[in-house]
Amino acid sequence: MPDIKIEDTVILLDTSRSMLRKDFKPSRLVIELQTAKNFIQSKLSIDMKDRISVITFGEVSKKLIAFAFEEDKLINSLKKIQISGRGYLHEGIAFALQVLVEEMRKIGGKTPRIFIITDNKLSIDTKKIGKMVKIAKGLGVFIDACQLGGTQDYGDNSLKRITQLTGGEYGYFNNSKAIINAGNAFASKKNVRETADYFSPEKKDKIAPLVSEIALPLRRPTLLDIRLMAKGTGKGQEKCQICHSVKAAVTGADFYSEGRFCPSCDRAMHLSCAAMWAKKTEYKDNVFRCPFCFFLLELPRAALKLVKEKTEETQEIIVIDEDEKPDTKMALIPNEKIDKIDSSCSYCHSIFLGDFKVFQCENCNAYYHEPCLEKMKKEIKACRYCGAKITID
Repeated sequence: MPDIKIEDTVILLDTSRSMLRKDFKPSRLVIELQTAKNFIQSKLSIDMKDRISVITFGEVSKKLIAFAFEEDKLINSLKKIQISGRGYLHEGIAFALQVLVEEMRKIGGKTPRIFIITDNKLSIDTKKIGKMVKIAKGLGVFIDACQLGGTQDYGDNSLKRITQLTGGEYGYFNNSKAIINAGNAFASKKNVRETADYFSPEKKDKIAPLVSEIALPLRRPTLLDIRLMAKGTGKGQEKCQICHSVKAAVTGADFYSEGRFCPSCDRAMHLSCAAMWAKKTEYKDNVFRCPFCFFLLELPRAALKLVKEKTEETQEIIVIDEDEKPDTKMALIPNEKIDKIDSSCSYCHSIFLGDFKVFQCENCNAYYHEPCLEKMKKEIKACRYCGAKITID
């Protein structure tokens, strides 16, 4: 008789822009949400002690709801979904693994699961996907994947291969009714298998290098955040929760240009303040825990260069002059190459249809519509994606 345990499941919803396509009626997004709803209802009908958390991943990854077993709360959380850019599969899985790992630290004896719903139009980092699968397998995390149409990949990093390696299930569907019904089928219990216990006292020294692999980048402000900041309302009223100031203590930059948010608790912080905080943590280099929810975060290498160590004598932060910030130019993309751009505008998040000229930041390669670029120049005078100052020939 197989050992059946209470399950903690993270539903991982693809919110990349391709989910707005309407080859599945009324749209891929609507079908995805209906599938998730069916999964929630079926899961809780099987065992009311099972818990579910919902996470979205696109250009922005976000936790819609922490682990819960109240059906109404879980289904209502789906209304918070936001479409953005193109998703990175490894970041979505890393986010889900972190949420599961924190629960595994608190309460053992449960079966951890990830249920991915996607059209598989994702950005793939082969090396990072391999690491995520290895960690999931080692921790005993089952990964199931439900694919809406699109092309099936058969390589080592395909959705099907990921599910096989972690003992999960894979389903490929070409019609709306079949995939919605699949939400019920995927809700069935898993048979528990023996796994490495990374949380036992004798293996405590192995936890840090393991979980540091699933650190996530800080969330960039959304377009709405930027607009509110420029007007001095909403998010513009917020202060960094580390230095408690709108302007960064290290660089003097305003929050709208250097501000970021924890993807787990949504607390605001400057990149430079986060870099200073990271120096005090037990993790090396650019990996640190959020000071508020202890979620593992990863700083861009460039952020570490923005700050300098406090001098041993004065214990004062050396402030970097505003002129030391990197500059960038915006390169015009030839008209014949616009339809080959596989990303959206970093200002308005809309795809490029050839109705406007398109420019690319030479510092970070972000793309912008010409009208969006002009608005951004007036608002922040810098690339919204990397923060480099825009210079004009």
